[in-house]
Amino acid sequence: MSLSSLYQYGALRGIDSIRLLQLKPASSSDETLRCELFDSNLSAAPEYEALSYVWGKDECPQCIELPSGCLKITDSLASALRALRSNDKPRQLWVDAVCINQCDHVEKAHQVSQMAKIYGKAARVLAWLGESSDATLNMTLALDLAQKAKDIGLLSPRGENRETIRKWAYGDSEKVDWIMGVMDAVDDAGFFWLYQSSWFTRMWIVQEALLAKRLILHFSTVRLDWEDFEKVMILIQAVNAAIRLPMTSREVFVKYAWALIEVRDHWLQSDSHSVAADHITYYMHQLRRRSCKDDRDRVFALLGLLPESTGLNLHPDYSKTVAEVYTQFAAAQLQLGNVGVLYDAGLWKRKYFQPPDSRGEGKSQPSWSDYLPTWAPDYRQDTSFLELAEMRFGDYFGADPRVPPNIDLSKESYRLTTQATLIDIVTCVQPALFVHQEGLRANDALMLLTCRRFCMDLKRTFDSQFVNRPCPSHEDSTKVFAYSLVGGGTDKAYIETFDRGVNHAPLDPVSLWNIYCRHCISEDGEIYTAMQREARLPLSPSRKTIKGVGMEFYSSINAEASIAWNYHHHIVNILRRHWFFITDDGYTGLAPLDTKAETDVLAFIHGANVPFILRDLGEDASDFLLVGPCYIHGLMDAEAVKQNTAFDGGTVQII
Repeated sequence: MSLSSLYQYGALRGIDSIRLLQLKPASSSDETLRCELFDSNLSAAPEYEALSYVWGKDECPQCIELPSGCLKITDSLASALRALRSNDKPRQLWVDAVCINQCDHVEKAHQVSQMAKIYGKAARVLAWLGESSDATLNMTLALDLAQKAKDIGLLSPRGENRETIRKWAYGDSEKVDWIMGVMDAVDDAGFFWLYQSSWFTRMWIVQEALLAKRLILHFSTVRLDWEDFEKVMILIQAVNAAIRLPMTSREVFVKYAWALIEVRDHWLQSDSHSVAADHITYYMHQLRRRSCKDDRDRVFALLGLLPESTGLNLHPDYSKTVAEVYTQFAAAQLQLGNVGVLYDAGLWKRKYFQPPDSRGEGKSQPSWSDYLPTWAPDYRQDTSFLELAEMRFGDYFGADPRVPPNIDLSKESYRLTTQATLIDIVTCVQPALFVHQEGLRANDALMLLTCRRFCMDLKRTFDSQFVNRPCPSHEDSTKVFAYSLVGGGTDKAYIETFDRGVNHAPLDPVSLWNIYCRHCISEDGEIYTAMQREARLPLSPSRKTIKGVGMEFYSSINAEASIAWNYHHHIVNILRRHWFFITDDGYTGLAPLDTKAETDVLAFIHGANVPFILRDLGEDASDFLLVGPCYIHGLMDAEAVKQNTAFDGGTVQII
């Protein structure tokens, strides 16, 4: 193909101008894709359908014929257009790869900023889920399942669907048998071909699906309305919540397809006038695990979902680096008073970190335009790592209305200047590296024995710090240790696991620590002796186990020992995400992973509701790095800390 025969884009003139693709009819799928591209305006309310699909590989071996030349496209788009074109009349579409000049960054940025309107104004959004010669789909069976979900009363992903289906089947053997066979019916319908499609993993499809007036799923030669798809998904989720059954591609179902169901429901139910930070935090966490070719789109794909009332002053700009986009996104949130963005930032959520060399001597150092400051979240991180970096102690996380933020971003774009109260320097850190050992689970006897030894050593280290001095809170040292080890015992997992059923109040951390000592630390402890026996038993495929532990273990331990076993699991989960620390003045608590002694300090950043770990860059630098939020026993009240004259207040610069 000669260069002169390639289609040449003209400029879009109006502020709301778009291009539309007219797909010509064909009597056979093998015929050449013939189309026309023409300009239109959103304000003119043109009739069109918007295509949502996976771009696939970067190569463009296919082409569509236009009156003024050919336009190269991907295999994925070509298969979608062939499947969607009519045999007797043209079809008017908006397709991002074709209707946007991808080589014009200015046009691309403007059109991306218009995409929320483009998908919102489309008569229908057509989701192309792909095709497979191996796939066999029975839409009659799928629609029967959708109707069954409706008949049972499974109408919303937010409902008590597990209880609904249990009540529906209670006392009726035929209904119970139907539930037990529902996943076979799902497989017979070939429904898994839909929810395991890579379409659900894409970043941009969230916006495209949420904004659609009507969403239609296309796979090979079949189509299914979103409402029917959603009903079957709710049925599958409800059945598996009531009784876990074998299913095809369970992880994909939960991680992507069901997640989109929940996000769309949240979108439909959300209040456009609610707090901007809530919208941003929710959608960023939902979008983070999804894939996109351009990491800048991890922010740009979010913008169309935010109501105008958020006031976020940010627009797509593909001339900026990924780091510049993420930095501006964080800065825009901070300028709106959303200090919550700092909880998702910091070194604790970075696998790798390398600051630029300000002297310009390091050839391998990143430039400042590629540097992402530690106070800005890195949305490129994979979710498997991020799931280890979570710290949510009760209702602490969020802005503190009593201590207004004082943030200055007027200097260099990467430097945040803020008021903070410095508390103390970290002098002792106790990382539990064994919890990250590959293949070692919380249930394993070796994990129990190793965790037991770690807790014994940790308690000895803690006690040695307070031989000749009291704890800063003047409380009993065992109480301080027990509360510090579980972050005060206020997180949701703690409350649900150790609920006593008395006014929904859980067992206090001291009682739990004492129970753990009796059953796990003591050499006569029931859990300790049982795990020693477990460790000596040879592996046998005939032995009945639950998650690797013999069934006889669960049937033999008493109620209090069972609490100790649950406490062990809770401690392991905490140690996977936090390191125990002690400061120079004796404050203790839980710090983010990779906290360092002697360089890291505890500080309250004004406007935030929890303390943070900051890393002092030394005498030659006036800047700090943000490590992450932490828990300090007895010092979780930001206002009280600010008013305490024992602590230094002042201005800090974070890069």
